[in-house]
Amino acid sequence: MPRLLSLDAFRGFVILAMIWVNYIAGMPGIPYWLEHTGPKADGITVPDLVFPAFLFIVGIAIPLALNKEGGRFSAALLGRFLWRAGSLMVAGVVLANAYRYDATAALLPRAVYFVLFYVAMILLWRQTAQRGAAFWAGLALMAFLLLSFRGQLNAEFSSVYLQHTWWGILGMIGWAYLLCSVIYVAVDNKRVPLQPALLAALVLLIVLYLAGTAGVLPLPPALNALVNVPQVLGSTSANVLAGALAGTLFLRRTPRADAGLPPDAAAAPPAALHRRRIVLMGAFALALFGAGMLLRPLHGINKIQATESYTLVCSGLVLALFLLFYVLIDVLQWRAWSALLMPAGANALFAYIAPDLWEQLAAVLHLPRWWWPCLESGGVPGLLNAAVLAVAMMGLTALANRAGLRLKF
Repeated sequence: MPRLLSLDAFRGFVILAMIWVNYIAGMPGIPYWLEHTGPKADGITVPDLVFPAFLFIVGIAIPLALNKEGGRFSAALLGRFLWRAGSLMVAGVVLANAYRYDATAALLPRAVYFVLFYVAMILLWRQTAQRGAAFWAGLALMAFLLLSFRGQLNAEFSSVYLQHTWWGILGMIGWAYLLCSVIYVAVDNKRVPLQPALLAALVLLIVLYLAGTAGVLPLPPALNALVNVPQVLGSTSANVLAGALAGTLFLRRTPRADAGLPPDAAAAPPAALHRRRIVLMGAFALALFGAGMLLRPLHGINKIQATESYTLVCSGLVLALFLLFYVLIDVLQWRAWSALLMPAGANALFAYIAPDLWEQLAAVLHLPRWWWPCLESGGVPGLLNAAVLAVAMMGLTALANRAGLRLKF
């Protein structure tokens, strides 16, 4: 199956946006629409769209990655799901604990610890033909770092050791990826139509959020302590599944009439295929946005609570933006402008860790932090400085690609 270039470019764009909004977070003198909304807000700003965009992209990639499985479930496939999801969960927990790292009680200085943590991630997630000595060295290093962590106690954490209170951004992606991948394989068979089954599952995940939030689900306390079922397995996973539903439009395989699949994309004229995808993605984006607005009176559009309206509205907006990328890059083939985005799009995990890896490495090497004064002053200089730094991180990712440091969890 040919690579979906618009997905790579869109993933790179979201990475670039993430780095930029992370640099400007808390910056004085910037427009309100560039600030994260508060915990009780009913609405969204530009930074609030970044995480839903990540989730949606994860979803789009699921059918493309699992197409060859054809509904065949195996222990090896489950192991792959668990490794990927578990890797993200572990990384998410470490990063969620990072702010409380206590260098006075730990074996390593803070910057050294987190440089080694990212080195371990690179060794474990580096794309290679087979797992060699580097992988096992990364696994041993990661185990040492997990065991040697020491943190300060506070209202959130009651242990000096690594402790799970929430899964962090990466961990939430891991849970949603695991659930939606299992759902996709379960419904991708000859007994049920694929797209209607995914749509029904999407509705059920929204219902899971509504029922869990209303307290009408008999959820075991231990399960709720492990994972926030309504938010993580409900609305957040619904965001991923919406992306997976959109991703089925790009499958190319033999049609199965009893499964309700569309005709083989390879057999359709390119213009007709593009037109069909544009119409269906546009309609789906409007449906998602409209459903979110209709449900808005229930819980509002709130990022912190991951409300059903936030999930649906953001999914609709993200899909509309992805549709624009698809039209420009895959339909009109205007691709030169996306050259900056492609390296990060093809190596998103490295681009994700690049900013903090650079910060920790600079601390280890005692480099002067000349790039921070404008960030602290804010305003237009701060925004421009953040943009320059974000582009620099994209360049660092491009260099990593050339060096063969492509990560795949």
